[in-house]
Amino acid sequence: MTSFRTKSFAECTFSRHLLLRRWQTTSYQTGWRFRADWFLPEVRTVVASLATSAKVPPPTAKSLGAARARNGVSISETMTDFRALFAAAERTLDVDALQSLAEGWAEVAESVPPISCTDVYTGLATQAHFQRRIHEVSAVGSGPGCTTAHAVAIISVAGPRESRSHCWTLLAKLGEAVTGHLLGTGAMAMYQNSAVHVLFPFSESNLCRLVECRATLDALGDGALSPARMKFYPLTSMAAATTTTAAHDSAFETK
Repeated sequence: MTSFRTKSFAECTFSRHLLLRRWQTTSYQTGWRFRADWFLPEVRTVVASLATSAKVPPPTAKSLGAARARNGVSISETMTDFRALFAAAERTLDVDALQSLAEGWAEVAESVPPISCTDVYTGLATQAHFQRRIHEVSAVGSGPGCTTAHAVAIISVAGPRESRSHCWTLLAKLGEAVTGHLLGTGAMAMYQNSAVHVLFPFSESNLCRLVECRATLDALGDGALSPARMKFYPLTSMAAATTTTAAHDSAFETK
């Protein structure tokens, strides 16, 4: 005769704690940027739902998405973190819950002032953070003993055809693509006015990464960003013009 037993309170508490830790670890491993910003009250609610009912109700997922947006987390990082939850629980991703998470994020994102150095739509650097880094590198580069040359690449993409800006889902994919190609290069990227600005240590391998990145953006969203064109500038000529895509006669372009 089979015996069915309801889990005790202590067992439920342990399973939630274990899932919480596994989720946190998995999220860190898959690219969560700032560890101190990960835990929120909504995280505990999501864990409790998945641990006790094997699913995350849409309102619970939506609340987490909204909380992430209020804390300046990008949509890409928010969705990657949510996927990490199901990987940690060894369960198939709940697509409906993921959609609710994204809806909660989108409803809050436009009304929340930025509180971090990361753009919430792309996961790339904010304009202010990028400009500050440009000036920091320019100052160091002009000092004695500096051996690392930097340059700026601007990858211009097609602007939106039917609205003022590209949809946030496409911007999230753009951010993921740029971050993936520049991982480990020491580069910093910013998206503004239908262009990706990249500050990078000048090297042959980094140039190859940027060419590959341009090709990826050109094909992104079934060609929604095509044609993507790239130009390079010496850092000295860009220190005072990091927020525009104006072309200089001395720049060279790839197509």
